[in-house]
Amino acid sequence: MLVRHWIASSLAGGDPTVARAAEAAGMSVRTLQRRLMDFGLTYRQLLDEVRLEMACGLMERSEANLAETAVALGYSDPAHFTRAFERWTGEAPSAFRHRIRQAHRRGP
Repeated sequence: MLVRHWIASSLAGGDPTVARAAEAAGMSVRTLQRRLMDFGLTYRQLLDEVRLEMACGLMERSEANLAETAVALGYSDPAHFTRAFERWTGEAPSAFRHRIRQAHRRGP
């Protein structure tokens, strides 16, 4: 989905709004919202999905600290990222990173 790709490439530049996403896709906000609803999504849900995927990847594959990860995902404050991550996963980013690293040490 092109909007997913646009969101991922736009995160570090700030919060990609639905209006900017619609403009990049060459359609009105309402048309974009209707097309997303065809997939059972809202723009906010899609944005959260992309951020979660990127957050998990960054924490698993890089040594970026929490503040760097938050900025890469378009958050102005690491606390906002932490709250969002806890809402998405039920655990703190630091706990997630620790759990993933422990699993990698143990192997398959």
